[in-house]
Amino acid sequence: MSNDWNTAAWMGPLPVLTLWRDPVARTGWECMAADELMLGLPGSWMRIYRWGRPTVSFGCFDTSAEASRLFPDAGIDYVRRWTGGGIVDHREDIPFTLAVAPEDRPGRPASALLYKWIHGALAAAMKQCGLACQLLPADAPDGGRACFSSPVASDLVGPHGEKLAGGGQRRTPRGILHQGSIQNCTLPEGWDLIFAELLSIRFNLIEDEEPAPGFRDAVRTLAEQKYASAAWNDESHGRRGTHLSH
Repeated sequence: MSNDWNTAAWMGPLPVLTLWRDPVARTGWECMAADELMLGLPGSWMRIYRWGRPTVSFGCFDTSAEASRLFPDAGIDYVRRWTGGGIVDHREDIPFTLAVAPEDRPGRPASALLYKWIHGALAAAMKQCGLACQLLPADAPDGGRACFSSPVASDLVGPHGEKLAGGGQRRTPRGILHQGSIQNCTLPEGWDLIFAELLSIRFNLIEDEEPAPGFRDAVRTLAEQKYASAAWNDESHGRRGTHLSH
């Protein structure tokens, strides 16, 4: 753990984290499926990946119509996330997902505390990479449903107030899913190793296409049956909830 990151102000590190550098450029639907399925893997995981197609994601309480209105382009795939929050243009972002096993965060800490802990580690990692940033202390003026126009408390912002990172969470009996997006900056190779080290006592790195046997087929099935379906993407699934941000 880095000496300049005061873990006492957030919460303790994960005992073990598997850092998965996913080598497959997946569609937005496949990315959402892979994230959800990580909660079924043993232990806690962080996935670093890239998009196979231009993608805009929107929270589970928004609609594809609103996403396409904010970011109109015939070449974009629009996909609903399993997490809540705003609408995110992923065409130039650095995405990551953290899947935390229930045994690694017993007692289900408050979402705001988890959000602050994750972004506290990310801020420390970015600073080690030479990037100036800070946690936003309170919500900024609302810029609408576009996530990176509406920073909220504990989002990462740059020296001029530009939003650098936001994320959304989903809490289930299988664990906690945090889908994150980093934008408006360039990170050097190896930034994810620093991030993983700050989040955990010990981490393992894998770069395989499949983190577990059968994972590829399970991603394909879940993507087709859920995330690419009209029923999932075309209707609002209830009232708006917590973050991406957010």
